[in-house]
Amino acid sequence: MADLHNDNIVALDRAAIKQGGQVQPSNQELPHPSPLPHSGYRVRRSFDEHRHAAAAKFRKALHINEPSNVRPGVEAHPILAKESTPEPCKSRLDHESSNSEQSTVDRLLHNPIDTIKDKISAQGSHQAAANVATVEISHGQEVELVKAQDRVEHAETNDEKITAVHERDWLVKERQNTYVRWTMDRHVTQCRPLPRDAFVRKSRSAFEHKTIDEGTVIDWKAYGTHLLQYYAQQYGGQYIGHGSSPPAPTKESIMPNVERIIIASAPFQSLIMAARKVYRWEDPKATLGYLILYVALLYWDLLLSGMLSAIVYMVMSRQLFGKTIKEVRTDLERTEDQDQTAYTLTEYIEKQGGGSWVEKLQEDLGPWLMIQLCDVADLFEILRNFYEWRVPGRTVATLSIFLLTILITTFVPTYYLIKSSALGAGMVFFGLFPLASNFPDYRLLASIPRRVFWNIPTHAEWAVKSLQAEGSRYRHDTQTGLGNSANTDYGFYPAHLSKDKGRLIISASSMRFETNIGHRITWSIDYTNIAKLEKLDRVKSKVIPGGGSGKDLRIASSLADDGGEAVLKDMEDRDQAFSQIVGFSEITWQIVW
Repeated sequence: MADLHNDNIVALDRAAIKQGGQVQPSNQELPHPSPLPHSGYRVRRSFDEHRHAAAAKFRKALHINEPSNVRPGVEAHPILAKESTPEPCKSRLDHESSNSEQSTVDRLLHNPIDTIKDKISAQGSHQAAANVATVEISHGQEVELVKAQDRVEHAETNDEKITAVHERDWLVKERQNTYVRWTMDRHVTQCRPLPRDAFVRKSRSAFEHKTIDEGTVIDWKAYGTHLLQYYAQQYGGQYIGHGSSPPAPTKESIMPNVERIIIASAPFQSLIMAARKVYRWEDPKATLGYLILYVALLYWDLLLSGMLSAIVYMVMSRQLFGKTIKEVRTDLERTEDQDQTAYTLTEYIEKQGGGSWVEKLQEDLGPWLMIQLCDVADLFEILRNFYEWRVPGRTVATLSIFLLTILITTFVPTYYLIKSSALGAGMVFFGLFPLASNFPDYRLLASIPRRVFWNIPTHAEWAVKSLQAEGSRYRHDTQTGLGNSANTDYGFYPAHLSKDKGRLIISASSMRFETNIGHRITWSIDYTNIAKLEKLDRVKSKVIPGGGSGKDLRIASSLADDGGEAVLKDMEDRDQAFSQIVGFSEITWQIVW
């Protein structure tokens, strides 16, 4: 798999963030490979393409326009990360059927009433579990990639090898699109420009006032508070206010963060399961070896340094060797084998299906737990991006902290280490905990893990940088070909604004709303004037014809001349428009929720 781990082909994991804080876009444009008879996934994609072509001819014959007309020569939706897999892929590596389905049938025959009752009560949970099971890279997509690699390795002629390599490289590149699309469409609903740039430092004279007795007096308390707020914004503005506007706690709003936790924590779930295997003495020789190692490290006071050394080794080996298709194959074989224990929750859902746990979760959760779930999901994503070297410079800086800690814990006497630990625990308990609980907007600044893994991004922050990198490349290509990318329209989205029906038109520097009747521009805004960008979902009855999609996009302006805010309603492609606005803008975005 050395041919996958180079600069010309995107890695199996998320692409690294290069110097300057941007994701390097791939310059290698790989067209969709021709469908192969032995690939059911490719055949389905080919069928979908022919179906859409036939539908287009049908509309043309009946003089029916597309929902969104585009200008000649301009691509309607240059998505900065095209949807990778619109249809779920059901491919299997070795096992074509699941034993869990047979067990359900057996139970239905023996206990029909109880089985039906359980099925009815768990429908919502089963649907949520099914979503979790197909998130990001589905089982079927992984199987298709492994099979593509098999065709590369078993190609008999040079032409077959070239075709197989081309298909495999296309699948690998599509993984990146899947990562971006899943995160942006399901897990990002609000963005705003980073407040750091708008917070202006006031001079000390602004806090002076005159009194009869003392003359000119400075309000040192107000001045000190202002300075603290200013430096907090400059130093850690990206963490202030994050997660402060959670949606109403419902199953639909809770599940995205549950999904994030499940996905980002998958390596840690595997680690916990491996530790469980050790303490259960399932392999006595292996457990005995870990026991001897533990006693030795404990005897020489090297337990902490040994644990950190293991972390450093695992992270460094991840960078040196990366993820391979061989590892993907091993995971697939374990997932499809019903006799083996699942090592992650996603793997368990793939094996067994969902249960009724979501309903109980919905009853007990509230706004506070919504924020906690968001923070935990962020932390797992940060840990995973640290481990996978998303920002190499920040990973090196964090490893340096670990190495320094190793040296300190190795050479400093244990007595001082215990004293220092007790002192640190007291500072956290009496200093940081009150700050985090009384001022929740600043809670992340008081988070020890966030300081250790400083500026390592979450998946959403990585996705925004990736979109902006693609937007920058697209603007550059358009400017090279047309001469002025700022006046080029890239996206056209049907929507309603107030009582007008029209479409949102997106360009490289601004967006505007044009009515269908008279083609009047009733609203426009430059990206630099956006104060907030938010997705809104309204509940619409499915039994009322023409009820609309219920997908709205709220755009708040920082200028009073722009009318405060605009709510574009019933946008079928709202998520696509949201991603385009974020990608084409040159704003430093903060993920609010």
